[in-house]
Amino acid sequence: MRFVGRESELKEFHEIFTSSRFEFVVVYGRRRIGKTTLISKACEGHRTIFHLAAKTTGTKTLSDLSTAAAAGLDEGFGIGFPTLEVFLEYIAEKAKEEPLILVIDEFPFFCASIPEAMGVFQRCIDLRFPKTRLKLVLSGSSVSFMEHQVLGDKSPLYGRRTAQFKILPFSLQETKELYGGSDIDTVRVQAITGGVPLYVSYFSPKKNLEEEVARLFFHVNGLLYNEPMNILNMEVNQPQMYFTVLELMARGVNKHIEISDKSGLSPTQASYYLSTLRELGLVADILPFGEKNKKRTLWVIKDGLFLFYFKHVYPYRALIERGRNDGVTVQLKKSFSTHMGKPFEEICKEYLLIHPELMIIEIGSWWGSDPRSKQEEEIDIVARTADGELIFGECKFTNAQVCSRELHELMRKSENIRKGNQSGRYYLFSKSGFTKELIQRSKEREEVVLVSLNDLMKRI
Repeated sequence: MRFVGRESELKEFHEIFTSSRFEFVVVYGRRRIGKTTLISKACEGHRTIFHLAAKTTGTKTLSDLSTAAAAGLDEGFGIGFPTLEVFLEYIAEKAKEEPLILVIDEFPFFCASIPEAMGVFQRCIDLRFPKTRLKLVLSGSSVSFMEHQVLGDKSPLYGRRTAQFKILPFSLQETKELYGGSDIDTVRVQAITGGVPLYVSYFSPKKNLEEEVARLFFHVNGLLYNEPMNILNMEVNQPQMYFTVLELMARGVNKHIEISDKSGLSPTQASYYLSTLRELGLVADILPFGEKNKKRTLWVIKDGLFLFYFKHVYPYRALIERGRNDGVTVQLKKSFSTHMGKPFEEICKEYLLIHPELMIIEIGSWWGSDPRSKQEEEIDIVARTADGELIFGECKFTNAQVCSRELHELMRKSENIRKGNQSGRYYLFSKSGFTKELIQRSKEREEVVLVSLNDLMKRI
C-alpha cells in the first residue's frame, strides 16, 4: 500500500527520534488504522528493534524479543532472556551511546503474556532509561486499554510519556489522495470505509464503485466480507451478542430500553455491551445539541465500515453464502443514497472542525418537537463557536440542487435553538450544487455559506 498523509505525525516522530535524550512514546488507535505502517515509516533509517506482540505465552514472547533484538541489532541469533527485566537492561546498554528505537506493537497482548510488564517498564523508565538515548514506543489497538491502563492516572506508567499519538482515520482529502477516484466516489468510499487507510486501499479508482463494493463485501471470499466479525473476534468474548446489538442499531433501534427489549438482554447486560462497543470506538451515545436530559440519549453506530456492514451486508449473509449476491447488489442500489445521509453529515462536520477560524468548541445534531408546528424536526449540524455564535448546517447528498427553500427551512428550524436575537450562521452542503437564486442570496447575506463537493475536497 502506498504511504500517504500523516505528515504532522511523521514530522513529530522525526524530532523525537533525533533527540539526544530518552523518549517514551504512546501510539494508539483502532485496528487497521495504520499505526504499524506509520511507526515503520517513521523508523526508516534508524536503528530499530520492532516486536509485534501476539496472544501467546510469556516464554514465547521473550523468545520473540530475542529474535527481534537480533534482527534489529544485526547480532546473529541473539541471546536468550530469562525475564523482561533482563531484556530491558540489555536494551539500555545498547542505547547508552547511540540512539536506539524499541517498538512494542500491540502492547495489550504483550501485557497479557507478561503480567508484570507494566511494573518492569515503570522501574526501567524511572531508573535506567533516562541515562540512555533509547526511544521507547508502545503501541496498541485497544483504545480503552491504552487510554486507561497506559495513559490513565491509575497506570504505573502515568505521567511518564514524552509524547502520545492517537491515530485517527483519514480525512476526506487523504482518502482522495490514496484512492484517486472521482470526488463523488471518494465521498462514498469515505462513507463506506470510515477513512481507514487499509480499507480505502482495497478500492480501485479504475473500476465501477458498485462493482468494487460487490467484490469486497458480497462474496464469501471478499476482503471485507468478514472484516467486522474478525475485529470483534479479536476484541471481545462471545461476539455474537455484539452482532445482535449492532444489527438492531443499524435498523434504527437506538434507545437503550429498546435495544434491551429487542435483543432479549437485561438493561444491565445491554449497558455492558453498549459500553464495550463505545470503548472500542464503534458506537457513540448522543444527545440533541444543548440537551442535558440523559433519557433522550440515542445509541448510533459511529464507525463507517460497521455501519455499512450491519445495514447492507450482515442481514443478507444467508443469501451471500449461497451465491445469491446479485439480489443484494440490486437492493444496495436502491438504498445507498439513503445510507449516505448520516456519513455525509459526519464529513460535513469534519469540514467545519478543520477550519481554525471558526473556533468550534461544540458540535452535534439536534432533533425534537417544534412547539409551533407540533412536528418532529431535525437539524443535521448545530455547532457553537468560542465567541458564542451558533452554526446551523443542512447536508444534502442528492442529485437535486439545493434551493432557497432549504435555506428557509433551516432558518425556521434554527429558531428552536436560537434565543432572542442570538446570531447564527447557516451552512448548506450539497453534492449537486445550488440554484442560481440561492447562490445570489448567499452573496447578499454573509451569514449564509454554500459548500459544494469541490469545496469539501480542498485541503486547508
